[in-house]
Amino acid sequence: MTSPSEPLLTARELGEHLGLSTATILDRFERGDLPGYRLFGRKGGPVRFRESEIEAVITSWLVNAVSS
Repeated sequence: MTSPSEPLLTARELGEHLGLSTATILDRFERGDLPGYRLFGRKGGPVRFRESEIEAVITSWLVNAVSS
């Protein structure tokens, strides 16, 4: 669940957390693979991410999950 008080991460911070480059994070955001927020609502503006939303997307990508 997303909380408005949950801190927003930069692409660099998210990349460090996931072991990916900043460029990969931003590329995946632009492609629509990762949810994020473009600050100030304009193209080229800074992008921020909520960790909980990223984790939900990554979980949805899980392949061959074991069902209980």
